[in-house]
Amino acid sequence: MSSIQPGQRTVSTPSHQSMKSCIDSCNRCAEVCWETAMNDCLEMGGKHVAPEHFRLMMNCAQICALSAKFMLSSSRFSNRTCEVCAEICEACAMECDSVGDMEECASTCRECADSCKQMVGMSMH
Repeated sequence: MSSIQPGQRTVSTPSHQSMKSCIDSCNRCAEVCWETAMNDCLEMGGKHVAPEHFRLMMNCAQICALSAKFMLSSSRFSNRTCEVCAEICEACAMECDSVGDMEECASTCRECADSCKQMVGMSMH
């Protein structure tokens, strides 16, 4: 018999492997966004360096790196950073699709968003 009362939330702790996978996904996304922005986008110019697009790529790289660090430190706030990370990664993927010629960045952002959503789902049951 369970000691959980109706209306109570249960918190399931993410497995070590699922967290490691999310950390890896966040680190990869941070690297891809940073490298793509600093190399491909700057070289292509035009819409690739439009302020909103470029800022979003930098924001995405930063939140991904931050989310990985929060998970690595077992922060009690890591689910919140993962939630924001997923949102920003999704926005970045859509923006990269819209700008064009950025398939790797868009797909890496989507993978990271999915991984972060899974982490949030695991810690919010």
